[in-house]
Amino acid sequence: MPLSLEKKNNWRFNFYLIFIGQFISGLTTMIVQYAFIWYITNVLKSATALSLASLVMFLPWIFLAPVAGVVIDRFSRKAIMISMDLLAALVALIISVNIGRFADDDLLAILLFAILVRSITQVFQQPTLSTIVPAIVPKDQLTKINGQIQTLQSLTTVIAPGISAVLFGLMPIQWIILFDLLGAVFGSLTILAAYVPPPNGKEEKNSFIRNFMTGFSDLAKHKGIFQYSILSLIAITLIMPSASLYPLMTTQHFGGTIGQAGIVETTWSVGSLLGGLFISIWGAGKNRFFSILFGMLLLGTTFLLFGFLPANSIGFWIFAIVNILSGFSLAFMNSPFIAIVQEQISSQTMGRVMSVLTAFTNIGAPIGLIFAGPLADGFGIERLFILAGAGTLLLSFAAFVMPAIRFIDKKRVDFDGQ
Repeated sequence: MPLSLEKKNNWRFNFYLIFIGQFISGLTTMIVQYAFIWYITNVLKSATALSLASLVMFLPWIFLAPVAGVVIDRFSRKAIMISMDLLAALVALIISVNIGRFADDDLLAILLFAILVRSITQVFQQPTLSTIVPAIVPKDQLTKINGQIQTLQSLTTVIAPGISAVLFGLMPIQWIILFDLLGAVFGSLTILAAYVPPPNGKEEKNSFIRNFMTGFSDLAKHKGIFQYSILSLIAITLIMPSASLYPLMTTQHFGGTIGQAGIVETTWSVGSLLGGLFISIWGAGKNRFFSILFGMLLLGTTFLLFGFLPANSIGFWIFAIVNILSGFSLAFMNSPFIAIVQEQISSQTMGRVMSVLTAFTNIGAPIGLIFAGPLADGFGIERLFILAGAGTLLLSFAAFVMPAIRFIDKKRVDFDGQ
């Protein structure tokens, strides 16, 4: 008798089948993305090229995320996940076969194209996955499940740079790119095998703009979620310039090495991993607002401290160790908030709302990246950390004094944000 994946008591099987597939797919994607970074650094030796690569990864989240949300609510979520994985696999194959034919500006162009396409697929896949999770996971398990997702995402960021660096030293980049193809195929097969509930309600005939505005309107009705997303936008804009300059902070301010810069990147990821583990095991408490507030306060405090550290080896090791707490704070800011969104937003508009929310909160990243270099040159890297830390602490205070955010974890029937 075939296994009925639609049955409610099989939600764990469905979730972890999808979960494992997306972890493998995400890991191979990040391995290849780091390989592109090493390749640009080693072959092109251009800081501008690295900045362009970062911008290309963020821009689709601004311009395509609202469209993705409408697509998610209108079409099969299983088909979306599989088609995006297959698109990534096709591009990986094409780039792998042709990358050796290019050099200089043409080489940069084909690398940016590959990064852009992979980013576009993620714009569709990540909010789709966020929509699938509340459709198959019981509400009382959402916070812990999101903590597990945060944990695996953090684990990916911990191990991917090292794996990519080892592979980069062992084989040509053409072969490394094929790992993305293998991961995408594996992710497609697991989604194909799992039960993914179809969108609720009838297919809508409204225009994409109308549907996007519906999602935005539905988001705006939840005042706490809407107002916190604005604070998140501001926080990302403040944090991104200094966070993107971690390597320069290590080498220029502390006089460290590239190896030490890698240590700093790893400690951030380890902290994020530990935070995700904490949430997945113990949850975020009865009132998840205080977990979110704790994360903001911790992030602001650590970044403020970084700006006052002495420019020597002692300062560097404090920077590296305390950076674990910075990463730890992210799980407390993100996982409880996503769970609250999944619980409070209508399932009929979940996809477009998640995409609008993602675009809304991610627009700050490219803004910060654009100004990172000029601000560092004009004011000093360490002062960027002071600005980011002080600004985030002010945002924490704002979150506490704004009633809609302070009561964000209360049901709307109990509190309407007034």
